[in-house]
Amino acid sequence: MIVPALVVALVAVARAEARVPTGSRDAGGARGSSGGARGSSDTLGDARRGRAIVEATRDSLPRHAGNALRCTSCHLDGGTRATASAWYGVARTYPRYRARRGAVETLPQRVNECLTRSLAGVPLAEDSPEMRDIVAWLDSLGRAAPLPRPDTVRLAGRASHGARVYAASCARCHGATGREGGSAPPVWGARSYSIGAGLARQTLLATFVHHNMPYDGAARLTPQQAADVAAWVLSRPRLDHAGKERDWPNGDAPPDVAYPTEGARRAGRPLPPPRPVLPRR
Repeated sequence: MIVPALVVALVAVARAEARVPTGSRDAGGARGSSGGARGSSDTLGDARRGRAIVEATRDSLPRHAGNALRCTSCHLDGGTRATASAWYGVARTYPRYRARRGAVETLPQRVNECLTRSLAGVPLAEDSPEMRDIVAWLDSLGRAAPLPRPDTVRLAGRASHGARVYAASCARCHGATGREGGSAPPVWGARSYSIGAGLARQTLLATFVHHNMPYDGAARLTPQQAADVAAWVLSRPRLDHAGKERDWPNGDAPPDVAYPTEGARRAGRPLPPPRPVLPRR
């Protein structure tokens, strides 16, 4: 049974499809392959329903989403914004080797990484109808060329400065405490993304903030301001991620990873200072 929020999301999808470049859609229209080399199933999924799921993840997958975020809290504009990890052309790059896993990863596995890390939830079965629908939506964007990545912000952040920038530029949407959110998602605490998410890394969060925040475009933050905000946000408590110590098993974790890994210990690499984490339910 389709829940009311998902019906609303499906209507929004129908209205928003005009933003998707024609060349990015499969020849079959709203349906695309979710299997073959990209996944574990050869059954077709429904791309329009897949988009509805990523736009209303918590309502669509209440047993799998563990916080207040949805997929498009990070992949903005339905995964079509160039500066926010756009999904154009991504599906055709899978399966591929990913250093964090230390192995070749399929597209359904990558989707589940987002569910368990960014949404602090539990994975979908890789052959489930919901997974096939999500992969079909990503597949429908797969014919378009991947968009160029925005310039990376690699500056060191100053949390004390970031607290002031956050209060002036971010709190009006994300809330003064950052834990509950407001008109925008919470950015730390039990309702935000886990320490195992990509945005828990200083460089990735600073880059995202610089190019996309404030969302209302009232005033763009400088690279240093974005780095400072990222440092402040990441100094706050957030949910833990079980098994994170096994990430980057070959000892090649990026220097801004927020937690020590077994691979880094074996390689004799410097380990990051501990960050405050909250237990997962």
